[in-house]
Amino acid sequence: MRKELTRLVEIDRELGLLGHIAALLGWDQETYMPAKAVAERSEQVALIETVAHEKSVSPEIGDLLAALGSTTASPTGAPDGETSEGAPLDARERAYLRVLRRDYDMNTKLPTDLVAELARETSLSQASWIEARAENDFPAFAPHMERMVELKKRQAACLAPGGMPYDALLDLFEPGSTESSIAEIFAGLRGELVSLLAKIAAEPQVDDSFLRRPCPADRQAAISEWLTGIMSYDRGRGRLDVVAHPFTTTLGEDDVRITTRYIEDFFVSSLFSTIHEAGHALYELGIAPGREFARTRLHAAVSMAVHESQSRMWENLIGRSERFWKHNYARLSELAGGGGASSPLDGVGLEAFVRAINKVAPSLIRTEADEVTYGLHIILRFELESELISGRLAVKDLPEAWNAKTEELLGLVPPDDARGCLQDVHWSAGLFGYFPSYALGNLYAAQFWSAMKRDMPDRDDRIESGDLASILGWLRSKIHEEGSIYLPGELVRQVTGTSLDPRHFAAYLDEKYSRIYGF
Repeated sequence: MRKELTRLVEIDRELGLLGHIAALLGWDQETYMPAKAVAERSEQVALIETVAHEKSVSPEIGDLLAALGSTTASPTGAPDGETSEGAPLDARERAYLRVLRRDYDMNTKLPTDLVAELARETSLSQASWIEARAENDFPAFAPHMERMVELKKRQAACLAPGGMPYDALLDLFEPGSTESSIAEIFAGLRGELVSLLAKIAAEPQVDDSFLRRPCPADRQAAISEWLTGIMSYDRGRGRLDVVAHPFTTTLGEDDVRITTRYIEDFFVSSLFSTIHEAGHALYELGIAPGREFARTRLHAAVSMAVHESQSRMWENLIGRSERFWKHNYARLSELAGGGGASSPLDGVGLEAFVRAINKVAPSLIRTEADEVTYGLHIILRFELESELISGRLAVKDLPEAWNAKTEELLGLVPPDDARGCLQDVHWSAGLFGYFPSYALGNLYAAQFWSAMKRDMPDRDDRIESGDLASILGWLRSKIHEEGSIYLPGELVRQVTGTSLDPRHFAAYLDEKYSRIYGF
């Protein structure tokens, strides 16, 4: 590695440490921090983000990138692949330059005061959201929401002067995506989902009433511990905690933490939240772009949609499959019963359980939605946040707009804002542009799943036998280890042989639900 690259890695790792410190402060706020500590915590986070931003826009970084031939027009380095010292750059080094150049160009467009204010307001906004959600009080949260929308518009204007603000925010999570490109994908997806939903609605509905039987939090905690174990989530490199809205966060190369929540009259909520978040953590823990790039920005997920493909694959394609539960159902029932006590699954056979966890019915809460209606929840949020950022929708009108669109897409009207526009943490955290990643993640997951079957014809038999290690091994070698070496489209083509094709997801849903509902 040339001296310029060595220095860039050194700076990058220092920035990574600051990022992990900020993440630790955020994790603590969501898990154990006293409620009254939020004001100073917001200042702590703002200070860390300010220091990190000032370091990330240092002219030294620009000079080092320039010395290696990296420019905005040619981010991977000089066309001849040589540094100023004449030593050729390999493909991994050029990929690293591409990632650094993208981040440097974005960071230098953002004024430090805006970065600090975003960090400060995010901390305050999230604390306000937690209270407003618990109290079903949108007006109390609205001023924070308005401030967050204002700050995100300013951020977008800095990142893409004269461009479409929402495009700039989408690009933060899925490089190269635009509102129009996602709208085109979602238009086709919406048609597929609505058509499939109509077929399902014409058939007798699945009985899932037993899933509402009580299951104390301590039993759910035991189930979560067991699930993370069989998924090979290394508890020496992470931990599991309880929060209002489950998430995964990376605090270090060997510190990736997950969270879940326990609803005593709907225990499968924690079951699938835990699997989902563990799927995220397995990706983070599996990234290995080479020791020379450990703890750098190459040591990161390629995009949030690819990240979501991993969590959604574990949650749905594996965790809701009959193959998975053939091996694991008896143990689940035992743990749900708490060592001899009555279990919510008493008298429930495997087939009935699998049908129940795959029941399709429009519902209000995104995180508990089935695979068919889930995409409609995402389309709803995509359309609303686009209107918020464009200014076509005022924050004060969000509850009414949310309810109207929920009725349009799902045929339901939320009885309150806690089950409506206050249900997600994302907007309070300033994550405008994130929601589409969930639906795109489903598409990526289905296409990766097809490729896995091609490479591993006995994939389903392995799952049925309890061999999840081979599934994880395939994901590690094909997706996780590469980190950010490839762009999202390049990774999909590398793994599957073709560009992103939504037909894989449509075929998966059709095959699965025609079996469950018998049409």
